Amino acid sequence: MTRDIIDVHAHCFTSRRAAPAVSCGLDKLRGEGLRHMAVLGMVNTHLDSETIWNLTPRAVENRGDPLLHEADDLLELARLTGPVILPFVDTRHMWGDVATLLLGYIGRGFRGLKGIYLADNENDIGVGNVPDTFGITLEQYQRREWEIFAFAEAHDLPLLYHMDARRYGDVMRAMLDDFPRVRVNFPHFGIGRSAFRNFLDRYPNVYTDLAGMLPHIRRTPDSYRDFILHYPDRVCFGTDTLLYAPEAALDYIRMVRELKLPEEIEARLFSGNPASYLGRALGAPAPA
Repeated sequence: MTRDIIDVHAHCFTSRRAAPAVSCGLDKLRGEGLRHMAVLGMVNTHLDSETIWNLTPRAVENRGDPLLHEADDLLELARLTGPVILPFVDTRHMWGDVATLLLGYIGRGFRGLKGIYLADNENDIGVGNVPDTFGITLEQYQRREWEIFAFAEAHDLPLLYHMDARRYGDVMRAMLDDFPRVRVNFPHFGIGRSAFRNFLDRYPNVYTDLAGMLPHIRRTPDSYRDFILHYPDRVCFGTDTLLYAPEAALDYIRMVRELKLPEEIEARLFSGNPASYLGRALGAPAPA
């Protein structure tokens, strides 16, 4: 049974005041083999407390900063809880020069980047779009997203990028063609496995994860097991866990074990593939 587990996809939505509860939850996960958890923290220095929810599902219970500026709290939680938390900066609310801002966040200790493609109101999570929220054109928005990919590639950083391969496949392909060396995790099986297969077949640095997929996998486990076996070096363990309730990841650990994957494939999913995707993000953070 695999004892080393890396979760590549969790969220903050809490504050340093919750450190004791967070530590308790992470201790339970350590007992099941968790070694690292990539936690996505939003940054917001521009939008008010109502407008921020244009780009975030309102069903999420936020127990942290009311403006969703989570950087300080996430870095402090990472410091207080030891080496488990790997902080990633969520760029959806970011405003300003991309390279300058990201250099600052990486310098403070963030290990990777999170993006989400919100070009219109037809996105899969049912929120608004970035161009309307920030009052910019689609071209300006796409330029920003290209700069995020460019920064990740230039600085050898893992990028988790939420994007629907069914609706935005042409944009996804253009991004990957322009930045062939970037290691990118398109989570949730790219929102559609049939459309996403083409990207896994064509681009060797593309990964995906299980985050948010537990009910779907339990409903049709054989089809997801077959997909994992077909792409044994591309699927990562991820949970969409909220940091104030990290023990929810236990259900995902159990679900993976219920799939009865070959031992080597289970080990790749739990730790080998996440380690390949994360790369040097698993090492020491960049100096401030």
